[in-house]
Parts: sequence; C-alpha cells; structure tokens
Amino acid sequence: MPQSALQDRLPIALPLLPSAEAVAPYLRRMDAARRYSNHGPLVRELEARLAFGFGVPAGSVIACANGTLALGAAITAARAFRPRPGRTLCLVPAYTYVATAAAAQAAGLSLHIVDVDAQSWALDPQALRSHPRLEEVAVVVPVAPYGRAPDLEAWAQFAEDTGIAVAIDGAACFEWFCAEARQVPPGLPVAVSLHATKSFGCGEGGLVVASDTDTMRAVHAALNFGFLGTRIAQTPGINGKMSEYHASVAHAELDGWAAKAATWSQVAQSWREGSSAIHSAPKLAVCYALYQAVSPEAAAHLVSQLDQAGIDSLFWYGGGIAQHPAYADWPSDPLPNTTSLCQTLIGLPSFVDLPRDRILGVLQEVIIPAEAQGERH
Repeated sequence: MPQSALQDRLPIALPLLPSAEAVAPYLRRMDAARRYSNHGPLVRELEARLAFGFGVPAGSVIACANGTLALGAAITAARAFRPRPGRTLCLVPAYTYVATAAAAQAAGLSLHIVDVDAQSWALDPQALRSHPRLEEVAVVVPVAPYGRAPDLEAWAQFAEDTGIAVAIDGAACFEWFCAEARQVPPGLPVAVSLHATKSFGCGEGGLVVASDTDTMRAVHAALNFGFLGTRIAQTPGINGKMSEYHASVAHAELDGWAAKAATWSQVAQSWREGSSAIHSAPKLAVCYALYQAVSPEAAAHLVSQLDQAGIDSLFWYGGGIAQHPAYADWPSDPLPNTTSLCQTLIGLPSFVDLPRDRILGVLQEVIIPAEAQGERH
C-alpha cells in the first residue's frame, strides 16, 4: 500500500445536507401553518425560488417526491403534448442509471435499448432519426449523464420533425440550470433529482422544469392522482407530491447553496489538477469525478490500486441497462460504446469536505502510475 494511503477508507460519496438548526425555522413555519403536504406553502415558495434561480418564468418548476417520479411525470406530460395513438415504445439509452428505464416502464411503455455516442455518452438525436423502429416510437428519453449539458434545441427539433415525444432525464442537472437562464422548449420537460447524493439535495425530492402551461398541467395531474383543480381524476396519476418536510430541507439547502457550490467547485478543481483524464465540473455536475481509463485492463488495475489505498471507486452505471436482469429481455441495439464506457469510466470520491490534500497525494502515487500502466497494456 502506498505510504500516502488514507488511514480510513475514503467513500465514493458522503452527502452533506443542511443541519437541523438550518432546517428548524422552516419546520416551525410548517408547524404554525399546520400544512404538511398537498402543495403546501413551503413547496409553493420553493418552486418560486427555484424558478427565479433558474431564470425561468414563474410556474415553470414543479417539486415532487423524488427524481424517478419526476421523470415519470415528465414522460406522461411529453406524451400528452405529442400523442402518438397506438404506440407505446420508448427508446432509452443503455448507458444510464436503472431509474431511467424504471420510470419509462412505470409510465406504461415498452422499452428498446439504444447505444450512446462515444463522446457525449448520451443519445444522439441525429442518429436516432434513422432508427429502424422509429415509426413505432411514442417517446424518447435522453439522459444528461452525470449532469452533462443536454442539447435542448436539438431534441426540440427532433420532436418537431418526427412528432415523437421527448422527456429529458436531467437527474444531475441542478447546477446546469443554475449556471444561466435556460430556454426550455415547449413540450420538452426536464426531470431533476434532489436525492441526497446529488450536489443539491433534500434527502428525497425531484423537480420537473417545463415552459408551457399544457405540459405543466399534465405534470401536475400526473403527480396528483390526475386531479386538476377538483377531486375528480381527469387522467391517470399517482401521488408524487413533495411534502412540506422535504421542502423545509430544500429551502435550507437553497439558503446555503452559494457557499456549498463554491466548495464543490474547489473539489472539482482539485480533481482536474490531479489528471487530465479526470472529468469533473463544470462539464459535469459537481458531485461527480470520473476517471476515463485507456482500456478495461487499465481500469481494472486502477480500481485494484485504489482499493488497496483505501479509496472507494464505482462504475456508476454498472454494465448498463441491458445487463440488469429486470431489463435484459427488452430488445436492444448493438451496444459497443456503452460496453466500453461501462468498463473504462470510473467514479472517484467527490464530496464537499473531501480531504483534497491527502487525496491529491494518492493521485500522484496511484492514478498517474496507472495511466502509464494502462499505456503498456
């Protein structure tokens, strides 16, 4: 084991949410109002604060119970905006977290698994125009992997030209929305996760960001039993509402977000300084640091060396969607790019109080030699 190895194991993620003291003022407001769920005042205020922070019009953000439900509601709303009667096929990327497929299947869709582009790690809207099953497709669910910027304009043009609904899985896109005002095209909802492991978290929570009234009404109904202003279900729906408890945590998180984001950025900079093969913010969400090995053999060597040094690592998406038994029987295209990414793109520890000086010492002794070792394989 290298001399600079950490005495304690360094985990892949160590979430840090607001303290009880920071959350308490919002809980007291909740107690005073005696509203605990059902679109309470704290949820509504949170939605307004986030819309302002994202630079989108008021009413463009809906908060919900978690990111997977947000994506399911976005899929439902996108289908309502661009219906294709008789079609239930959904194209999903092979390189993604299993929640993408789970949300699409829960929305009543059958799946076809598609390979991603080797450079963007995401679905290519131009390439999909020639997909052999395009006429059967009801929805495409592109993923913004690790918070990489989704090309909203390209996907809007794809939807317009093909008539196929598009819902974006932007689970890690919170700070991408914060970076500058985004123009979200009509009928193209984006789902965001507020899970504890994301850079901005409230324990469990999610958002849907959309720009048009019809899509927002459909999202609202999908997350509220199909209710739209009355207790009469207009469409199928579930209970996906955010509670006032989780909104309280999210408010406290938002109060401290500027300072937390600045600390995250310092962590990302430390990783970038460690190796040119490390991907981090601003191209990714700040909660990710990814090392791209030159080969599967080099990746395996690095994972072994990191483990010996007491540093956790992770292939975030495992072998890809098609390797999960729950989805292995769904039809799939050839997946060479996904296979390569799953075997070479390694998640490294990244959290706000990462011991940067100590980990950078391990970088010099483990990761840099691993690059040279990879070149010899």
